[in-house]
Amino acid sequence: MVLGVAAIASTTPTTVAAEAGANGSKADYHGRFAELPVGAVQPRGWIQKWLERQAQGLTGHPENLTYPFDTCLFAGNIPKPANASKSWKEWWPYEQAGYFVDATTRLSWLVNDASLNQRRDANLDYILNHSAGTNYGSSRACWPNAVVGRALMAQLDATDNPRVQAVMQDWLLTSKDEILKGGRAGANFEEAFYLYGRTGDKRLLELCRAIYENYLSATNSFCGRKKILSDAPFHEHGVTVAETLKCLPMMYLYTGDPEALQLAGRAYQKVVSNNLMADGGMVSAEYLESTKFDSLHESCDITDWSWSLGYLLMATGEGKWADLIERTTFNALPGAVSKDFKQLQYFSGVNQMLVSSEMSNVPHCRTRLTYRAAHDTECCAGNINRAMPNYVTRMWMRSQDSGLAALFYGPSEVATTVEGQPVIIREETDYPFRDEVSFVVKTPKPVRFGLHLRIPEWCADASIQVNGAAANQSCPSGTFVALNREFRDGDRVVLKLPMAVKLEEWLDGRSMVVARGPLVYSLKMDERRVELTSDTAGTKAVLHGHDIREFPALEFFPASEWRYGLDARQKSRLDQIEVIESPMSDNPFVAETSPILLNVPMHKLPRWAESWKPGSTGNSSAKGFIARSPSGFPNEADRKVEGKATPMLMVPYGATHLRLTTLPVVSAPADGKTVAERADAVN
Repeated sequence: MVLGVAAIASTTPTTVAAEAGANGSKADYHGRFAELPVGAVQPRGWIQKWLERQAQGLTGHPENLTYPFDTCLFAGNIPKPANASKSWKEWWPYEQAGYFVDATTRLSWLVNDASLNQRRDANLDYILNHSAGTNYGSSRACWPNAVVGRALMAQLDATDNPRVQAVMQDWLLTSKDEILKGGRAGANFEEAFYLYGRTGDKRLLELCRAIYENYLSATNSFCGRKKILSDAPFHEHGVTVAETLKCLPMMYLYTGDPEALQLAGRAYQKVVSNNLMADGGMVSAEYLESTKFDSLHESCDITDWSWSLGYLLMATGEGKWADLIERTTFNALPGAVSKDFKQLQYFSGVNQMLVSSEMSNVPHCRTRLTYRAAHDTECCAGNINRAMPNYVTRMWMRSQDSGLAALFYGPSEVATTVEGQPVIIREETDYPFRDEVSFVVKTPKPVRFGLHLRIPEWCADASIQVNGAAANQSCPSGTFVALNREFRDGDRVVLKLPMAVKLEEWLDGRSMVVARGPLVYSLKMDERRVELTSDTAGTKAVLHGHDIREFPALEFFPASEWRYGLDARQKSRLDQIEVIESPMSDNPFVAETSPILLNVPMHKLPRWAESWKPGSTGNSSAKGFIARSPSGFPNEADRKVEGKATPMLMVPYGATHLRLTTLPVVSAPADGKTVAERADAVN
């Protein structure tokens, strides 16, 4: 049986109509893909277990995140903290609370948790009952209201409650003059575009156009036309980058403006070319910088970067952006949180050989690399909770032919309608730890539609089966393949995505990163874990009252050798890298029970940071001890090695707390012998 299949190339999308909103109206929509309502996609398998741990961890226990998460949030008036600094601003806690309310709202539609529902309703009901066009509840500032506005978007999506739509519309139109003052105030365009798509209200589109033109023409805007079109890298706060850039693809989505799409592609590619880290995140501690061996990113940007990229993906239909979102979600995200989701890092890096509360080379505050529930600055503790719920809600979208598209892979289930008929597709997989993804269709009667499957750029030999028979079509890398057919109840589509090990060049070819599929791998390091139930007086001082509560703070010290590098010639010897598979677990991001390991030949670099020690006690609270990570890249002399390589275990990046990921490229002799061995051979 030959199936009708088309590979979607990366060309300019054609216009499609957005799905009707609650009031039956709609606006033209120009994207390749359109979001489904929050709740249409449900997590399954390991992703469901992740979200359940999240509900029992940080998202379910805001009191452990301390101020402002231990207050009423948006369900009242957030009081000023007792230890507020002279620079404290009234809007600050509402920004942080807004992140958390959005996370709670989205997570509540993905897991069955009564306490989450109660907290969601308390916050959103207060906003609905205490808003008057110039405020959302007790918040009158534009930027925090743009943040919590995403929670209102999610709730409107999930419930079609007309009160939510009315309150959002009243805020956007009444406060437009304040919103148009620029900066992050303009981030309200996200909600304005969204409501325009539901209602067709031209006043909202006019507001969006004004924000867009302000961003492109204002001299103080980092994403002005001249800056985007220049060859100079961006230099701006990471959150501002992610929040502002998405105006470009959204302008295209709702107007079809070709310039907006062109500028979007160039702007995002500029970030990727200059600021991308090996785990998919962007350098942002806190501003964009060029990528280095010891670069860090703020956890806020793990969430915001992925969310922003999603709009670019919808506009362009280019699978490479979905690849990048997966890479960020499966590497940067789990790497920045503890494996029970009770702690997070404010900053995290792809190379962190020490995590201590007393580190002297961490920007802004020495504790920001530690895993803790409460940090000196509160934004990341709220924002990180949004990351995985955001991923799940966008795993499936409506395609431009009114079919369905699997944009990101993972165990899930989507329930929607096609041609007015209910359709459920259950996605069965252990991806990204396994390479097979099955889709089982459930429908009361046969229905014809296009099922669009992404073929990642990293996959060279993808294949598709339908009901056990091979589909007769090619599956080019970096495209979406559409199965256009009549689907019947019980139909099963199996997508095979072979994951070859690849060695990627980073840092101008001076280091290599080991990747397999969407997962990045790090050297497996033995970790000495230190749990802190209280901080030293000095640490408390820099934390500004954000004390440790029920969830302890975590430090990690290396308990095994980590000074290793790779021979560049290993790229032509990939058959020497052993892939070790183990049974899948509910929490695959635990090094000891990882379902996948790699055995990779490496060379020890004994001269690299030869005198460095993490401290005699392994406890950063030791008197007079100031820890410094050995983050410097080894010089050329330190990268010269002798002898043969030794197989070393590597684990998925997200399963680590300590890690070496961008492995230095060594200078090794062609014969793999030491000087002594060669002398013996001569004698």
